[in-house]
Amino acid sequence: MRLYGLAACALAWSVGGTAQAQDYRGVAFAGASLGQGNSAYVGAVASLPGASLGRGLAVRGTAIAGNYRYAENGTSIRGRYRGGEAALVYQLSGNFGWSNLSVGPRVTKTSLSPADPKNELQGTRWDLGLQADGAFNLDPQWRLTYLGSFGVKHGAYLARAAVGRLVNREKQTRIGVEGTIQGDPAYNSRSAGVFASTQIAKATEIQLSAGIRDQEARKPGAYVGFGGSFLF
Repeated sequence: MRLYGLAACALAWSVGGTAQAQDYRGVAFAGASLGQGNSAYVGAVASLPGASLGRGLAVRGTAIAGNYRYAENGTSIRGRYRGGEAALVYQLSGNFGWSNLSVGPRVTKTSLSPADPKNELQGTRWDLGLQADGAFNLDPQWRLTYLGSFGVKHGAYLARAAVGRLVNREKQTRIGVEGTIQGDPAYNSRSAGVFASTQIAKATEIQLSAGIRDQEARKPGAYVGFGGSFLF
């Protein structure tokens, strides 16, 4: 529901640097976010025969879980969700950076307390997820990463952009700023913050982020996030 797109943000593998994407067939990723709602995700991308990470066709599987609050007619409603997604991914990469396009089914089970008859997402719901994500190397130091995700049937959406500067080439360490908008027919929020990412091993990268999130009908609040990815 909320976090399918965020899960893909963990795919920040480096085309340059010590780990060349064509040397690998996939990437595993996981992460969590705390703030106005808590969430966690785990998943992996695996290239199909004849392809490699960043080139050709791949499949992606993702599992998510979390909770959140929103207001309806002055009533505070608490939601809990868990779900999964499978997607077929087309991968491109080169000196410009990388780009992925994906499509596939997703299922989410949402429980609300108290129940909200106006929220069509409660219960078990199937949808078709569309996603585009990638990065552009603006110059040797600066990189723009982006992600857009949309649920065709229920209208859940997420758009994220981040700009980071390379401060340590050996470790592929970057620091920068990020911004996200996300929502569905019953909910929307905006966030802005800072992030830092680095390789802690040849094929392993972690990212930390923090900032402010502004959700409709709630006071702005802080968030912190953690993500990691491992190439295989």
